[in-house]
Amino acid sequence: MHSMLSAQLEAAVLALVGHGALKDRLCAAFCDHLDELREPDLPEEVQSEFAAMTRAMHAARALPGDSVVRASIRKLSNEEAERYAGLIVRAYGLRIHELAAALRAAPRAATSQTLEATPLTALLALEGGARSGTRQKQAGRG
Repeated sequence: MHSMLSAQLEAAVLALVGHGALKDRLCAAFCDHLDELREPDLPEEVQSEFAAMTRAMHAARALPGDSVVRASIRKLSNEEAERYAGLIVRAYGLRIHELAAALRAAPRAATSQTLEATPLTALLALEGGARSGTRQKQAGRG
């Protein structure tokens, strides 16, 4: 489940940084990647804010042919939309931080599943390993 969480958060962030109006990108990020997330799966620091965002995303009455989320996002102020977009990015950053901390705590016990959680996570893990190897080589020279 945790690699799925990382992938969902990453996909949501990528949707947010795409082209178009912020509210449209926020709608795509939430509908396509976050609507099914459970708050307890998220980093603890953002659980209550995410729950509030989820309630806000389901607050408006949808017109026929529209979705509840799209109608709710249309009613958000620009500041609220920016705050929710920032929350999604922050949740992803915290998730990556959790994964990095877990890798640092048990680098030899890291499984390929952990390293393949998301492309960015795998890249960070490889980069950390490469730096560690470089430091060891440099220490051996001195």
